Amino acid sequence: MKTSLPILVVAFETDFGGVVSNVRYLEYIERARYALLHGAGLTVEKTWQEHGVQSVVRRVEVDYLGFAKHEDELEMAVEVEKIGRATMILNFELKRPVDGAVLMRARQTLAFLNTNWRPVRVPQVLREKLIGRKDAEAQR
Repeated sequence: MKTSLPILVVAFETDFGGVVSNVRYLEYIERARYALLHGAGLTVEKTWQEHGVQSVVRRVEVDYLGFAKHEDELEMAVEVEKIGRATMILNFELKRPVDGAVLMRARQTLAFLNTNWRPVRVPQVLREKLIGRKDAEAQR
């Protein structure tokens, strides 16, 4: 599954020179992850309540390739790279559509915890909704 969302850079996300702070890119990654999950009908609260599982960020690798400035209109794309037994890997790409510049690429590894805060396997419902029923069954 893949999704994207628009991002408008606002003043408080920039430094005195009007350039977006690197830490804001991490926030954009989180927004995109939520958009992906919500697009699949997997809200964090619903997944926690109905399946007793939540994802936690285990690792983030970021390549900063350019910079965004105040009032730039950006697009953040996210897609599922892989769902393993106990982890999921997502890929992100932040672009400035007006000139096609790729500003950042990132890879995020998620782990899953149950209600006792213990690691668990990626729930089948997440597999099915994020990569499709047929592919999820093939991974079993």
